[in-house]
Formats: sequence, C-alpha cells, structure tokens
Amino acid sequence: MKLSKIHIILFLLTVATTFITGLSFGGDIVSAISFSAALLFILGSHEMGHYYYGKKYGVDITPPYFIPAPPFISPIGTFGAFIKIKSPISTKRALFDIGIAGPLAGIIATVPVLIIGIKLSSIVEMSQHVEDGGLVLGTPIIMSIFSDIFFGPIPEGFDLFLHPVAFAGWVGLFVTALNLIPSGQLDGGHITYALFSKKLHRYISLVMIVLLIIFGIGTEILLEAGKDSLGSGFIWFSQSIPVFEGWPGWILWAVLLIFMGTRHPPTMYEETDLSWERKLLGFISLLIFIGCFTPVPIKIV
Repeated sequence: MKLSKIHIILFLLTVATTFITGLSFGGDIVSAISFSAALLFILGSHEMGHYYYGKKYGVDITPPYFIPAPPFISPIGTFGAFIKIKSPISTKRALFDIGIAGPLAGIIATVPVLIIGIKLSSIVEMSQHVEDGGLVLGTPIIMSIFSDIFFGPIPEGFDLFLHPVAFAGWVGLFVTALNLIPSGQLDGGHITYALFSKKLHRYISLVMIVLLIIFGIGTEILLEAGKDSLGSGFIWFSQSIPVFEGWPGWILWAVLLIFMGTRHPPTMYEETDLSWERKLLGFISLLIFIGCFTPVPIKIV
C-alpha cells in the first residue's frame, strides 16, 4: 500500500482533531488518546476492508483518505474516511465482496471497542448530565444488548453515561448503519445491486429515501396529522405503528441520496450469479443494519 503525502497529512490532522474532541469528553489525556485510537481503528478497519478486496479483484483503488474536522464543526472531530475507486468493477461478485467488506470489517472492529467502552462506562442519574442541556444518544439494538449484559436493566431516571471509548463504539455503529442503507451507491446500495436486478435496486433505493423522510419527520407528527384528516378508521390502524420523534438528519441524508442518484453504474459483466454464501452474507448485512440503526440517533435536551 503506497501512501502519498496527502494521505499522511490528513491522517495526522485527523489524529489531532479526534484527540482534541476526546479531550473535551474525558478531560484527560488518556481518555483523549483512547477515543482517538478507538475511532480511527473503526474507521480505518472499514475502509481497509474495501481496499483489501478492491486490490484482490485488481481494481485501481486508493488507500483511505481520513477527513479531519474541528470539534466545533463535527462532534466527533472527523467527517470519516473514504477511498477512491478509479477503475470499473468487473462483476457483481466483485462488487458484492468490495461493498460488504467495509461494513463487515467495521462492525468486527466496533464490537470489541463497544464492549471495552461499555465496561468503562457508568450508570448516573439522568439529571446529572442533562440538567444544563446536552446530547442524549439513541441506543441501537447491538448497544442495548451489551448494556444489558454488563449493567442489566437501567432503573428509571438513570442513564448509561458513556466513556469516550464507548462513544467511539457508538459512532462505529452509527457509521455502519449509514453505510448499509440500501440505496444508491452506498455500501448497502452496492450489496443490493449485486443481489438483485437493476430495476429492483432502484425501487429499493426510492423506498429507502421515502422511509428516511418519514424517520426525519417522525411518526408522532404524521399520526397526529392522519387522525385529524382521516378520522376514526385511521386511529384504529395507527395503534400498530410505533410512535417516535423525527430526527432532521435523516431528511438531510434523503436529500443527499436524491442528489447522488438512485441508479447504480453497471459492472462490466452483469450476468454473474452470486453463491448462496454471499446471499447469506447479504441477509446478515441486513441484520447488522437493523442492529446498528436507531430512529433518533441524537437528541438535544
């Protein structure tokens, strides 16, 4: 792997910005180093998964570019990392392997970080960390499982106060969920295109954009509007729909996906069929997406 000066400079800058962010969370150098190292390990693992399989299939692909960001712009000190694919991908098999390798490598890196971080976290009264205003993070299923394992049911009025390493793990889950959205040319879009037809990929992409808008608005507002306009019949139907507030960030992602386009560029040889093992991995990637997703990732209190 040949690294250019820009790769090294961007990485060192990202080390600095994530270190400063970690310092603001933990208040000490050990916490800052722990957060920075954990987060860069997760992001780097994800991108190196893509890179490894890209090279395996002879694709002209770059090493990861890390994107630094000042803490007052990005709450995690970075906008993530990305790679550039400079040549066409030959088959759907290659597209699938390259697309799914990133999220799989990322979640494999995230889980141990999350376990260590949760074990370092503590249970506090809710008022202790939100009385002056602050952020409350949504709890994905995977994080909830490990929280229950180490702390059991959290009493009412209390919350899990995340150690900086646990927050890095939470970011890893969130990034994995974003990348696995089955739309456009996200990793989830690559997987969907490789598994299904071009037409079905586009339909799924459009449905996901609509769902993201719904998650952005929230079912609470939509249900109230439906009750006012459709009456008692809708009230009976709405009882089976989960009620949650919206998170405007999903609307931003829906807009970005619209601008990126719902169509996927074809591979050189479209007729390649996928093995049952890859189809099983595709189903596993869906389960990972569900396990990492949370309707309201960030709430300002």
